[in-house]
Amino acid sequence: MSVMALSFLPINKSRQKEYNRKFRKYLIRRKRRQQNFFQATNVSYADLLDKSKKFFQSPNSSNLVVLLRMMTTSGVWISHSYLRFLVSMLEFSPQKHDLKTETGDTQDIIQAIIKGKEIPTTRATHSDIFKAIYSELEYAHHNPDYSSPLKCPKIKPTIVLISGVLNEIFSTAAFERGAKHLSELYNLEYIIAGVSGIKGSTDNAKQIKKDLLKYIKNNPGKKLWLVCYSKGGVDALHFLKSNKEFSEANITGISTIAAPILGSSHVNHKLIKLANSIHRYSDSKIYKMFDKKWDIFFKEFQKTLSESYQKPWFKSNYDKLPQKLFYTATALEAEWYESHIWMMLTKIFFQSKSINDGVVDAENALFPAYFDGMNLGIIRGHHLVGTRSSTYSQEALLESHIIFLKHLNYLT
Repeated sequence: MSVMALSFLPINKSRQKEYNRKFRKYLIRRKRRQQNFFQATNVSYADLLDKSKKFFQSPNSSNLVVLLRMMTTSGVWISHSYLRFLVSMLEFSPQKHDLKTETGDTQDIIQAIIKGKEIPTTRATHSDIFKAIYSELEYAHHNPDYSSPLKCPKIKPTIVLISGVLNEIFSTAAFERGAKHLSELYNLEYIIAGVSGIKGSTDNAKQIKKDLLKYIKNNPGKKLWLVCYSKGGVDALHFLKSNKEFSEANITGISTIAAPILGSSHVNHKLIKLANSIHRYSDSKIYKMFDKKWDIFFKEFQKTLSESYQKPWFKSNYDKLPQKLFYTATALEAEWYESHIWMMLTKIFFQSKSINDGVVDAENALFPAYFDGMNLGIIRGHHLVGTRSSTYSQEALLESHIIFLKHLNYLT
């Protein structure tokens, strides 16, 4: 048979349909990556103008540091988003989020939520319900041509974002991008607690109290929902324990994400112990001078994160936490090749046999059995998914929490 004759043979319809599907997905991926790049460029440009204006109006070291930090983080964001856009132009194979692989049980859970039906715990755990919601919304996030039947409900409480370790090096608070997105779409309110990424929980608990007292004073009658990332979850628990009466009157609940609720074994790593050998000179005048003025040795900070301190602290104080609040915990896990470059390094230096996100072991990010909290399970994600430049579906994660908690009548 000649080549010309072959050209007139009918094309297999199922194969043509598959090609069309892949090409449509390719166009969607490319458009999403292009939008991400444009967003990174536009937001970074606006930030640059704002920070430059402040620096030239008041040229001091503090404003200079802010400007340089913004230029660095924005430069990384733009370069990463542009690289991902270039790769998407050559990437024709289906991505991990292209195929929807939900089980019948998952679909049943979603339909029950849509219809407002109660799901018995004998049929599905809190983790099962949350993961079903998150799976659905994550798929919708990565596939704009798919419209999920799950819709984010309106909630009255104001979201309080509480960030974690060293968050000052980033341009925004953890998960602020996701909160801002939901605020624009659904008119949700959120504020950011001014915690320090290098201070211990005692200091940060005082800062949380100061911020929340001020907010409630200016917004009487408002309820608060604490959404805490990483060490921010530990700081929030210390705040709740020390402010039980205020919390029960003004806070509806707390949701932690990748928070070392029971501490971290990494603080006891040999590299950290080596650095801490400087404490042998704690009686010297130079040590006392620096430690008193700046606490550059981060003793309280390390103590807060230490498994040997935080684990006993939680067991001794869990019954002193406010009883009228709901408590949820979500852990993350990621293989080294799925992680941010910084997380790859932490996995190399701080190796763990347990499931972890690069920083926190999942078992320490969930509530222990003796505490009446809701563990929402372990989902995929490295420890820096809360940054502004992350391609992670922050929006889907926060929206999943809202739908889950609203379904259980916790966010009224």
